[in-house]
Amino acid sequence: MAPNMTSSRTPAPINHGGAIDAAARKYGIPAEEWLDLSTGINPCPYQVDDIPAIQWQRLPLASELAALGDAACAYYGIPDPAYLACAPGTQALIQTIPFWIRDHVDVSGVHIMGPTYGEHARCWDRAGHICHIHETAADARLDHAKHLLASAGPGTVIIIVNPNNPDGGLIPAQDICELSRLAQQADSWLIIDEAFMDCQPDQSVCPMIADLPHTLVLRSFGKFFGLAGIRLGCVVMAPDLVTSLSERIGPWAIPGPTMTIAMRAFADTDWQQGTRQRLHADGLRLDREVMTKTSLALCGATDLFRYYDGGDCAELADHLARRAILVRLFDHDRAKIRFGFPGTSDDWQRLISALDDWPDRS
Repeated sequence: MAPNMTSSRTPAPINHGGAIDAAARKYGIPAEEWLDLSTGINPCPYQVDDIPAIQWQRLPLASELAALGDAACAYYGIPDPAYLACAPGTQALIQTIPFWIRDHVDVSGVHIMGPTYGEHARCWDRAGHICHIHETAADARLDHAKHLLASAGPGTVIIIVNPNNPDGGLIPAQDICELSRLAQQADSWLIIDEAFMDCQPDQSVCPMIADLPHTLVLRSFGKFFGLAGIRLGCVVMAPDLVTSLSERIGPWAIPGPTMTIAMRAFADTDWQQGTRQRLHADGLRLDREVMTKTSLALCGATDLFRYYDGGDCAELADHLARRAILVRLFDHDRAKIRFGFPGTSDDWQRLISALDDWPDRS
């Protein structure tokens, strides 16, 4: 079946995860009482130790930004810091790149492999580009991207979230590299959003970026390290593009405390390995709890969230919300639901008890 394609020039408001304040108003339960399972953020964050007072008192130094770049390069496997630009969150990059790219590319059209993170389409639309969303099954996404690039004219931009949010679909690194070569041959461009790649670092194309001059790779710090509030995102691409975008972002974009925390986290390989193991086990545990106590079926996953299918999704979300547990429904398909992972034993028990109360509808 051919993928559905939609085009939008007036983006509708996006239903994001993490909207505890809205849930609190809707259900009359104070925000501080909610268990938020609506995001794909690690619920057991990297420990934030004491931050030197000077980090709060002065502007960040150029030498500190350089040290952050070195630490990020080591973590992401990037061959040289010249291929890396940092920004205050991946969202800031998603909003900036559609405007900035006009300095380098005469964009003829933007094609987004969906369903996926809605801000990509919203931000490219806002910048005035012709934006097409291709609703594809996870196992068809690679072939459809190849098809688009085979007929692409100069200035075509293809956007793929890999692993995809919300269905967890993963295109292997070697296939992304092949897409990148096709994009280069067509004088087109490939943007790969690897926000959820930290649990599968061997599938990242960051280490190959020197051979992918028409590819931009987005990386998110906050999800895997569980520190979305410090706002740090990176883009990996050709050095001339890094220089240009860094100038557009401007000085002092990354606060000193953020740099200190991120450098510690990037270097802590023991914590990273232990966290990957824990998240993998938590995903399997969540599958057991959800699929033995509801009629939902697993239809996609990463080690930061689970994506289930079933006719009772809206009713189950409401059932959990009345117990102050927030999960994620989707406007594109009301028969899908996404769960993040509980963090503490109390949080797990709270979810399990709520699922135990769900009536047997078999």
